[in-house]
Amino acid sequence: MNPIVRVTLLMIHGLSAVTLLGAITHQALAVWWTPRPPASGWWHALRSVHPERYASAIVTLFVVTMLLGTSLYPSFRVDVRPGLDTRAPWGTGLFELKEHGVAIGLALLPAYWCGWRSASGRGARRALTTFLAIVIWWAFLAGQIVNNLHGL
Repeated sequence: MNPIVRVTLLMIHGLSAVTLLGAITHQALAVWWTPRPPASGWWHALRSVHPERYASAIVTLFVVTMLLGTSLYPSFRVDVRPGLDTRAPWGTGLFELKEHGVAIGLALLPAYWCGWRSASGRGARRALTTFLAIVIWWAFLAGQIVNNLHGL
């Protein structure tokens, strides 16, 4: 893959990941903190959002971010991973755990989507959102660490 295309895709992948991270974090905070009557300040505004409005965006962003990462994977496997295996094998393991987490998150998306589309209980929504938030945070942090190990 052309290096310019690879770096461009990597940057778009990163921006998509940051957007996804913000959406899932906002939703997770909203499901864990009960809404309060309107008051001034950004903290009260954060707590009074409608978390169900984030579900479609999160599913879409998750799939888009994963597809962008998948398009970058062959060049990572050929160009980056051999050097990473010799310099920092723990980085390879970290990336492998990221892959597994994203696969579990992808398998969880239909349940997550149905949980937010139906009138399921608050506990199910909290559990699904929290687990997906953990998966997304892990993938983001692991991706940043591995990227920093290799650099652009």
